[in-house]
Amino acid sequence: MDELLKNIDMGALRKMNDASEAASRQRSNPKAPIREQVTARLALAYSGTAMQAFTKALQGPGFQSAPLLTPPIANGMTETIQKLRDILMKHQAPSEAEYKQVPNLLRRIRYILRVYYDAVITKKKTQEFKFCDIQDISDVGLKLHEVGVFLQLSTARLGALLKSAPDLETFVLDDPIDIGKWRLNAEAVKQAVKADIEASDDDRERYMNLEDSAGNDCAAFQMAFFIGDILVAFLLNPSQHEVDKLRANRAMQRLVEISTLPLYRFALGDPLTDSMRPVYWTPKVLVRFAHAGGLPALIGDWAEATGKDGICQQTMNRLPNKAWDNQTEASLLGVMRELINKAERDGDDIVTTPIFVNIMHQIYSRYGLDPFERASTLSDSMILFYFIHSRLSKKPQKFQSAQDWIPLLQKYRNVPRTTRKRHGWIILSLSGRWDCLDMYGCAYPQCPELAALQELKQRRVRGKRDPVSEDRLYRWGAASKVCVRCRHVSYCAQPCQRADWPNHKRTCKAEAAQNKHEEI
Repeated sequence: MDELLKNIDMGALRKMNDASEAASRQRSNPKAPIREQVTARLALAYSGTAMQAFTKALQGPGFQSAPLLTPPIANGMTETIQKLRDILMKHQAPSEAEYKQVPNLLRRIRYILRVYYDAVITKKKTQEFKFCDIQDISDVGLKLHEVGVFLQLSTARLGALLKSAPDLETFVLDDPIDIGKWRLNAEAVKQAVKADIEASDDDRERYMNLEDSAGNDCAAFQMAFFIGDILVAFLLNPSQHEVDKLRANRAMQRLVEISTLPLYRFALGDPLTDSMRPVYWTPKVLVRFAHAGGLPALIGDWAEATGKDGICQQTMNRLPNKAWDNQTEASLLGVMRELINKAERDGDDIVTTPIFVNIMHQIYSRYGLDPFERASTLSDSMILFYFIHSRLSKKPQKFQSAQDWIPLLQKYRNVPRTTRKRHGWIILSLSGRWDCLDMYGCAYPQCPELAALQELKQRRVRGKRDPVSEDRLYRWGAASKVCVRCRHVSYCAQPCQRADWPNHKRTCKAEAAQNKHEEI
């Protein structure tokens, strides 16, 4: 692609991204007719889908759905989606018999999505693939979102649907989320590799390849719109009776589960975030969601959702302080994990922004140092929580406000790279140390100890561990010494530092000028 076309494409993508962020901030006018409100609420989803379609068009022809016949094939995707919309969005009230069809229509859509995405992963189309007859598979999620939002805003119609077809409640609250066997297999391999102290880079590459392949399974992604819309409807609608309160409590539990567990977040993505916007802009519901364990979801969305700079950032800015009450160890650890995700994506500057500073204050003022200690080993590259715990353990401080945190967080930004790497080395697993030899320890390329360790690495045999070599490896990285002038590089011993000086002296002065001399 030539440079001109490339610039045009990137400009179009930027415009679409800006439109997505603007749409994420929009709320429908509650006084407008319901169908107009539905259209307004779907602006973000349509904008996001347009971005995906644009990206796919640049990549060339993709996987094709089954032919769309005239009339559409019976019980195929096109007919089933249309039947669902005809029943639930008709202008006159649907009949009880029509309502009773809804749960089975939804399960049929879920099944056809599974057929379609299994074919995407395996590149094999079964006989059932003929039912995947829709012009654009992305339309499935959008049409389900349209129906879900319509029901959310039409409380009387949703109530009538639940009364005539109580199985809808089972579909939304109890049926397993179909994230697919491909994701489950990738997750199982990933956890096995993480638990294996002798795992290698090849093992990690294997589960990452499995995750990449599983990422093409968007069956749950498409269903997330409707599931999220109805779960949120259960939370927003007034609880008139005990059965409504029970349903709302169960909806809250499920929404927290699918929005905070990494496996579900990976599978459901932006559609779930889009569906949850009414939670984010309704303070009372937002606080209940936070107290139920949902804060990691909000911070995760602020880190990586399409609307992270729109609705997510707005919500973080006006999050009530009381939302931080009643947090469990698990929810706080989830918050810390997502803050690391945010900092790794946005860089160190994020830690001194008002939102991040306030989060530190809210956690420390309520729960002390314990959450920071538990989070200190979550990442080997972003060691903020290790830094905070170490500093405040040595010199406890009583911060009166969020502003009091800024000097400490500014000091973290001045921790030199070598210090971060040395502490990262300590946090790394044994297999991680063997695989990251070239990234840690000694800046001298011809380091003899590095060469000896690389030779030991080649001789490793799974199941036959050598404690002497492992201790030698650990000490090589943990005991490295920094250049005292720039603190930008480190060496395992003085001979290596002296040998590397002709090369390092060309950059030492410039690196020293960065003034990153803060130690932990």
